[in-house]
Amino acid sequence: MPATPNITLTATLLDYSGNTIGTSAQPAWLRIALCGFGGVLPAIAGTGNITKITSWFVDIPFTGTALSVNLWGNDQISPSGTYYAISLLDTQKNVLQTGIYQFFGTQTIDLSVAPQIVQPPVPQIFNLVLLATTGTVPGMVFTVPTPIRGNSLLGVFYKGVFYPQVKGAITNWTLSGQTLTMNFACTEVPFAFYIQALA
Repeated sequence: MPATPNITLTATLLDYSGNTIGTSAQPAWLRIALCGFGGVLPAIAGTGNITKITSWFVDIPFTGTALSVNLWGNDQISPSGTYYAISLLDTQKNVLQTGIYQFFGTQTIDLSVAPQIVQPPVPQIFNLVLLATTGTVPGMVFTVPTPIRGNSLLGVFYKGVFYPQVKGAITNWTLSGQTLTMNFACTEVPFAFYIQALA
């Protein structure tokens, strides 16, 4: 037996004074777009595919009376991970605000109290760090203030010149623990340049 949408979404659009906006002659708009399905055609298993003409993207006129819209629950839609982008548009169809939502189960939801999904910031995979070493100049042996794990030390800056670490090749420096040894006498303190992984 074909499935039916499990979500009933209700919405009322107001201005900043609490008055409803939109009339029959000049409606405001509620835009609902299904997102997050990537290159896969969104579908309701055993029922059909969701197309642009129906729920993928639809503008619903608001004329001052509360709207009631039937939607597929995101748990009904394949692939998993879909969500709705719901936008409020003025009478000229300018987008005023957009929020993203996921709806599950069978329920009637008032848009004014529906929890929005807050997208976390994109995490950084790594951070580049430049550390001033300590030691006596002129000299060859210096100390890196932070222990560098593994081979994450990319190289050393000395007097504006970058001496990269190349595996299997002779470099102008070596690192043992926090001890940085330059293979030539330095007249200024070198800097250690490394990648710090972020959690």
